[in-house]
Amino acid sequence: MENRLLKDYTWAVNQDAPWKHLSKDISEAKVALITTAGLYPWKQTKHFNLADENGDPSFREIKKTITQEDIRISHKYYDLKDSINLDFNCNFPVDRLLEMEKEKKISAVSESHFSVMGETKDPKAIINDTVPKIIKLLQKYLVDVVVITPVGPLGHQTAALMAREIEEAEISTIMVSSLKTICQNAKPPRTILVRFPFGQLFGAPFDAETQKEILAECLIHIKSIREPGEIAELNLRWRDSYAKALVAKPDLRSLASHNIDTDANTDKRKISAEKF
Repeated sequence: MENRLLKDYTWAVNQDAPWKHLSKDISEAKVALITTAGLYPWKQTKHFNLADENGDPSFREIKKTITQEDIRISHKYYDLKDSINLDFNCNFPVDRLLEMEKEKKISAVSESHFSVMGETKDPKAIINDTVPKIIKLLQKYLVDVVVITPVGPLGHQTAALMAREIEEAEISTIMVSSLKTICQNAKPPRTILVRFPFGQLFGAPFDAETQKEILAECLIHIKSIREPGEIAELNLRWRDSYAKALVAKPDLRSLASHNIDTDANTDKRKISAEKF
């Protein structure tokens, strides 16, 4: 998505943020994930509709038992072949969350997690139609905490607005972000700011250590953030995470993708957070 497409865009601005205090300890909490990356379990559901000019507002339910082989990506603007397509944990850290459950750092991982293709210039359909459906499922699974991760600029806004709606339903949320200004304007209830590339906000592919560290910080800040709309910035360097990834997977630079949905009419470009 080129900058010119967003130049005259009117961004959401909120003056305050909803708030649901998590009364129980995080070790007693059940946790779910939501991403705006357009992930879907290709054996069970179809891809997102990339031909939709406004952006497909539907969602996909992703079971906690999902594997990398079971995941595909259909995103309207971003080429995620070198990130989520290699290791979905860099933006959707289900495996790290399951490890924390085994270590009893949380009570349980939700039976299901959720994905939308959040890069939409009009998020009304997602907020008014999709989010209430997701909230009902979160309530069904007795989820206490939701960690929400966007991809691009519009995905950040969609994620922030989703967080607000979920918090209004009395489920505590925290958003991971690389774009501070959007979060300051849209005001999700709680935000962790990480200066990492789009699609890799939990760390580089195969860098399980950093992925888990950032996820742990999310859960810590569910309790430590006390002001609605507060943004806590983590002092982490992307090059350190990438260096760890290369140790774990020396051929990372040469890995190729074959699982990305393509569309001749879709403009997919790599965009760095520094441009916004």
